[in-house]
Amino acid sequence: MARLDEITELLTDELDGLKQMLVKLETLSKELTGSETVQDISTIRKELKELNRTQEDYFKVQDGRTIQIEDQLKKSQIIPEWLLFMVSLVLILSLSISGYLGYQVVQFEEEKVKAFEEGKVVISKELNSFFKQHPDIYKGFLEWSRKAENTDQN
Repeated sequence: MARLDEITELLTDELDGLKQMLVKLETLSKELTGSETVQDISTIRKELKELNRTQEDYFKVQDGRTIQIEDQLKKSQIIPEWLLFMVSLVLILSLSISGYLGYQVVQFEEEKVKAFEEGKVVISKELNSFFKQHPDIYKGFLEWSRKAENTDQN
């Protein structure tokens, strides 16, 4: 039983200590709620709200500027339109001139062959009429061509 009395006495002491702590805690709580610290916290909260509004306004302005810059970048061109037009024009003209000159070269070669054939026919007619008018020159020509053939064969 002595132990039970001892435990009861200890519990009573502990409860008294707890009551004293609760009383101190209540007085401290009243002091804290009534002091300037609580008022300062409300001031800080007001300032934080104001700062938050200011930052939101600033970010809205920055978002607007960012959108404006993006729009300008979308509208901007790396190469001006007039330069593209000029380069395209030069390319088209170059291709056209090249095609025309190629066609002219082909036509020139055909004309050259045609003129050679016509010249061949005309010269042989001219030579035949000349040789008919001058048979002695024709004999000299035949001798000369035989000599030329003999020297070519050797």
